[in-house]
Amino acid sequence: MSLNLKMNLDKKSLTQIVVLVVLVVVGVGAYFLQQGGDLDFVTGFFANKPAGTKGVTTRAPTTNKSAAGTSEPADNKPKVDVAAIPATPAKGQIHGKPFVVVGSTIDNGVLTLNLGKDAQADLNVRIVLFTPAWEVPAGKHFKFTNASGTGLPQVVVSWNEVGQEASREQKFTDKYSLQLEFGLEKNGKLPGKINLTLPDEVKSSIAGTFEADIKGFRLVNGKPDLTVDSTDTFQFLVLRELLRDDPDKTVEIVAFRDGRYAAPEGQGSHMTGYLEAEYRVGQRAALTQRYQFTKEADGWKVAHVLNANQLDEAHPLVVPGPKDAPERMMTYLAAKKLEAGIQKKSPKKGIYDAAFTVQHNDKHKLAVCEVSYRLEAGGKPQKTVYLFRLKPKGWVLDHELGKKEKVNLKSGRVSNR
Repeated sequence: MSLNLKMNLDKKSLTQIVVLVVLVVVGVGAYFLQQGGDLDFVTGFFANKPAGTKGVTTRAPTTNKSAAGTSEPADNKPKVDVAAIPATPAKGQIHGKPFVVVGSTIDNGVLTLNLGKDAQADLNVRIVLFTPAWEVPAGKHFKFTNASGTGLPQVVVSWNEVGQEASREQKFTDKYSLQLEFGLEKNGKLPGKINLTLPDEVKSSIAGTFEADIKGFRLVNGKPDLTVDSTDTFQFLVLRELLRDDPDKTVEIVAFRDGRYAAPEGQGSHMTGYLEAEYRVGQRAALTQRYQFTKEADGWKVAHVLNANQLDEAHPLVVPGPKDAPERMMTYLAAKKLEAGIQKKSPKKGIYDAAFTVQHNDKHKLAVCEVSYRLEAGGKPQKTVYLFRLKPKGWVLDHELGKKEKVNLKSGRVSNR
């Protein structure tokens, strides 16, 4: 079995790269399915970069040299003296500013310490540990004094400047001192202690304790944790679905798009998710499929698979009723109407980049739902508007507005221009 890798890479592309590399090199489509679709054969696989796999980087185990010239694995204790880490919440000064760690995350080997409550904070520090893919470094220690050598963790300081839209970064790959100790995972969090000093002009430093939220797709005992709320989890499930019927077919993943997940919409309902995949089987034309997911007690599952001419909004896992928000009901009805119309008029076309905007006036029992969409990926944008009226049993789609029709929600009038 082989998978050809060709992707529009984005910030969350690691999962598809590594999964595909595993399948390309090992040639284990059948084995993949024999393992129940899990990745327990991935552990320990990344010792060498697979031959014949272009444009893909895997992480090889490396050793690091301390200031004393000794060499030891990255997660072992070096033979150098390191100051004790204070048992108080982590703080210090970074980039010349006071830095108190307010929030932190660990995601695929990247520890992020934030000055604010989220990743968009004014100042943050990221430590890229280069641990095995998807591993949570519970119980591991990293210690370097005047770090030098290859395979070192990379420290990245990011900050925002007044008047600048993009944040700025400063990277440190050596000459820093780091003592980083992780405890054991508990309730989705990873406690830790850090003592970091950077070789910048102001000698930026952080010392103390933190508790990082564990984020992203990950392996637990060599198996994928499908309970993780991440679009990477969806990508894994899509890859497994594509190989299920024929493990020996050649699949080329072109792109994953519009990955998202949402909280339950009502009591007793589940979280839901969505991901669009464009792929090619053999030499055939590329196909687009839309995957809907639901999260049950044992994790995320594929709930439905839609074609390119079907809309996620027209096939909700839970159909809205009269008690739901008007916006949700009207989006559902408009999506059903649009989908049916395009399937009838242009059966070979798809529906892409659909966006719904709802406005309503309960006093006049009148509403409109404007829909923008494309009939080809990257094609010319199109728009249509649907008129709704409020009836005793709820909102009802009245008709699609003609080109000359105009709705004034304030006055409740529908007229021709």
